Amino acid sequence: MATTKKCILVCDDEADVVNIVKRILEAEGHEVICAYDGLEVFPRLNERAPDLIIIDRMMPGMNGLEVVSRLKETPKTSSIPVIMLTSMGKFDDVIEGYQHGADCYITKPFTKNNILSGVKLVTASRPELPADKLDANAVSFLRACYQLSRRTEELTARFAAQEGLSASAWLYKGLEARLRADEMQVGVLEDEPDWRYCFHGWGVDYFNTKTGEEVNLAIGPGGRCDTLDEWRVQCFIENAAERGAGFTDLQNVIKGHMSAVKALTERLSRNQWIEPAQGQSPPANQEIDAQLGDRWIVSAKGAQLLDRS
Repeated sequence: MATTKKCILVCDDEADVVNIVKRILEAEGHEVICAYDGLEVFPRLNERAPDLIIIDRMMPGMNGLEVVSRLKETPKTSSIPVIMLTSMGKFDDVIEGYQHGADCYITKPFTKNNILSGVKLVTASRPELPADKLDANAVSFLRACYQLSRRTEELTARFAAQEGLSASAWLYKGLEARLRADEMQVGVLEDEPDWRYCFHGWGVDYFNTKTGEEVNLAIGPGGRCDTLDEWRVQCFIENAAERGAGFTDLQNVIKGHMSAVKALTERLSRNQWIEPAQGQSPPANQEIDAQLGDRWIVSAKGAQLLDRS
């Protein structure tokens, strides 16, 4: 079994290849997310941030090189290691893959050892977060969780108020509209039009076209707007660091270590500084609530710690 379980996204337009790689990885204890074309990668990333991506080079729609280039151009995904999987093994092809941002290049046909060696190679370049750094950055990470939670509450309330709705009613309305139309739902804050919102996946993104601030809400059970997940916290930290609004040191720690956000989240949970979000009972919208992923809130104990620090 693998020493540390990873979440790995595997993308290939050949289902047999995806299934073979999936079996190899799962036998080693890894969790696998599957995608079957390049365009499918990005909705998967909105649902869960993987530790590693294994992707075919030649695919219809959006090929692997285009996907990797797009990943590396976006701060939210630029640090995810990528293994390029392809039958194009000429020297120039390999160089082109690395130039686009691939971290490892495996040619087809491949063996089990090729896949596992590639995973070991790219994960070794970003070591696990050691215990001393985990402890040293836990409170800073908690502060990021708290600030994200307060900001999503504030912005949700403002957008909901302009439609005369409660925060939860507005979130359910937007999410239901997205699900019915199967496309993103967007809008503008009327009294401050630089602020926009976009419902996609199982959340809503708030972004300011003037300042560059971006705040992502993982909608919680019962239409809660104070909830968060690992992906959205990481995005919040990255955006703040980019804008010079704090968390630069924390961002450097996250970029330099594999699964740092997951490890920090687990540490906060063990310390009871965050806790699983609970909705009202019975659920306001049981069908939607059942499809939401893990959602966290800052606990009273965590908030008290920040008040004292």
